[in-house]
Amino acid sequence: MNIKHLTISGLALLLGTVIVGNAIAQELTNEQKTVICRLKTEVQQRKSNGQKLVFVPLFGLVRKQVSSPFRARLHPDVEYVFVGTCDGNCKDLNLTLKDASGQEIAASQKAGELATISFTPPSQGEYQITAKPGECTNAEGCSFGMGIFVPTSANVPNASKIPPELAQFRLCQ
Repeated sequence: MNIKHLTISGLALLLGTVIVGNAIAQELTNEQKTVICRLKTEVQQRKSNGQKLVFVPLFGLVRKQVSSPFRARLHPDVEYVFVGTCDGNCKDLNLTLKDASGQEIAASQKAGELATISFTPPSQGEYQITAKPGECTNAEGCSFGMGIFVPTSANVPNASKIPPELAQFRLCQ
């Protein structure tokens, strides 16, 4: 591969990132922006407290009394902290953590607008994290976001390659 192909690929990637960033900014609702900004604030606070975001944050829509499960491969002897938040239409967000057999092993604690679970897996495995709001005042559901954190010193082999600034976080000033 010559330098011409690398340059064209690099420009295409840069242009694509700009277009996606602009599309994100234009298509998000106020509720989605609220969730993104709450999560950005949490990422900044945890960073100053010696934790890092280990996977790209999840954003989505959850409905009243409906569970929205996500899966993650966790590694032993690493303390993971799962943090979920939702918009102003959401009441009583609950997170639960289940092992591969479906056994619930942890439930969230409330801290203001956030629901959190701290967990150190005894062995490597697949785990399911479920978000479930008690109530959504909006008929379409509640906007939701979740980040997974570990200590800055932790080595998580399957961690996402997270850029210094996530495109979604640029919406928050």
